[in-house]
Amino acid sequence: MEKLLQVENLETEFTKDKQKIKILHGVNFDIHKGEVLGLVGESGSGKSLTSLSVMKLFKGTSGEITSGRIQFNNQDLTKKSESEMRKIRGKQIAMIFQEPMTSLNPVMKIGEQLLEPIRLHLGLGEKKAREHAVSILKKVGIPRSEDIMNEFPHQLSGGMRQRIMIAMAISCHPQLLIADEPTTALDVTIQAQILDLMKQLQEKEKMSVLLITHDLGVVAEMCDRVVVMYAGRVVEEADVFELFESPKHPYTKGLIGSIPKLGQKKEKLDSIKGNVPDPSNLPKGCKFAPRCDDVMPLCYSEEPPEMKLENGRSCSCWLYKEGRREIGV
Repeated sequence: MEKLLQVENLETEFTKDKQKIKILHGVNFDIHKGEVLGLVGESGSGKSLTSLSVMKLFKGTSGEITSGRIQFNNQDLTKKSESEMRKIRGKQIAMIFQEPMTSLNPVMKIGEQLLEPIRLHLGLGEKKAREHAVSILKKVGIPRSEDIMNEFPHQLSGGMRQRIMIAMAISCHPQLLIADEPTTALDVTIQAQILDLMKQLQEKEKMSVLLITHDLGVVAEMCDRVVVMYAGRVVEEADVFELFESPKHPYTKGLIGSIPKLGQKKEKLDSIKGNVPDPSNLPKGCKFAPRCDDVMPLCYSEEPPEMKLENGRSCSCWLYKEGRREIGV
């Protein structure tokens, strides 16, 4: 499959109190054309910052990409100016943010917000742009599309606002859609509708999708491949079926093991002990070592490199060092 996006050794840092704090450490992954890639991990693992780095959305912050490449359609986005990125954002790469109520402008009508990227990127006149906007609203299952254009975000339900965000994201037919926790704060029924809608649109538009979530149930339903992140690093990458069938990294095993299972009777749910480390005070060696049940002395002194496994899988764990592969498998 042809690669649409290649992230290579991506490093991003922020400045706090004159101190440089690195958040992303050598992140690597690819997205193929027409593929849905899941990016999973706990809150604070670097998932959302990875997507913001791909979009270069650091304006007003101290964030900056300090190393690595982001190849999109054979262009290195890290070398693009802000004006060049504006032409790419919304048209070639679009993003659905976590909370639509904070992403939509509360004092602008839905129509105004929807028409802006359409007119900017597609160059349509007012009448044609409005017709296109209404057709997109109908495509995402919004009734009363003409009326909705004249309403404000606060007049709509959470599910409707999320559909509006999806409509805005796909309005210019992007090649890559980044969906950052697209079902957060929605009830289970609406979540299922939104995910079903995204899957239909992805298949119909032949888009590639980077789906960022901590919900492994969503990953199992939506994704082709999965990248697992921890403390700003990729710790495992695998086909979605292989990941759930046979997780390799102890962190991945912990995430999957913490999912409640129907019919399973337990007094206490499984969980991963401890918390994601503070980026400004990371432990030496493997960053997961203080929380790992399979920890070895080596884990506390040296950080494991990415190790290639069978079927194109990869895992950053000393358990899979040559000669130790039988351990934990």
